[in-house]
Amino acid sequence: MPRGASYMRGSLAPRGCNSSVFLPRINASMLFTVLVAAVIVVVTSIEPADAVAGVTTFNDFGTQSTVACAGFASTNSQGSGIFAAAMSDLSPLWQGARCQGTMDASKCNGRGSCVNCVGPACPDEERCGTCFNVKCTGSLDGETSGACSGRTIKVKIVDACPATHPANFCKIPQFGGTIRPIEACEQPGVNALDIATTARSALSTFQGNLNIDIEQTSC
Repeated sequence: MPRGASYMRGSLAPRGCNSSVFLPRINASMLFTVLVAAVIVVVTSIEPADAVAGVTTFNDFGTQSTVACAGFASTNSQGSGIFAAAMSDLSPLWQGARCQGTMDASKCNGRGSCVNCVGPACPDEERCGTCFNVKCTGSLDGETSGACSGRTIKVKIVDACPATHPANFCKIPQFGGTIRPIEACEQPGVNALDIATTARSALSTFQGNLNIDIEQTSC
């Protein structure tokens, strides 16, 4: 701009020009409205989290005296149509420090069972009380007789399925057992649940363990 020239406040043209184009004033209230609208657009465009693939085994929680999550009952039903579930501490969905303990071969009989079956403590499990929608996607054992029900059930995490529990690691071939690690909460990187046995028929007509989709939801 040449020395001495000036601009009219709110005008795009130098003083004296006959231009009718003006830049409107933007006050704080207008700016706030624009920003709020932008935030709403961004938030509403975010897609909900997709379900992740996983596997499930089945457990009768009614045979246990306690569960890892304090304040929750060791019952298959957690009320309102919600089933009890434990989560493997090797699962990507797991939050918090892994359960305590080590995989000690002296606790196994070498034939797939434990001789000292006391489980480890899991004081840092952060998924306690979290609910997930679960849907069968197929047989984990390769069964050809049976089918997924197509139903989605809701489970609540009330327990852990620790890789360092003798009842788990003693089952796998490394310690003399015959169960695949993926079916004993012993497979790293796999989202593994152990769901109440009462949920089995709601998920499928397969007799064994299942491939599933898992999606976090409200309880």
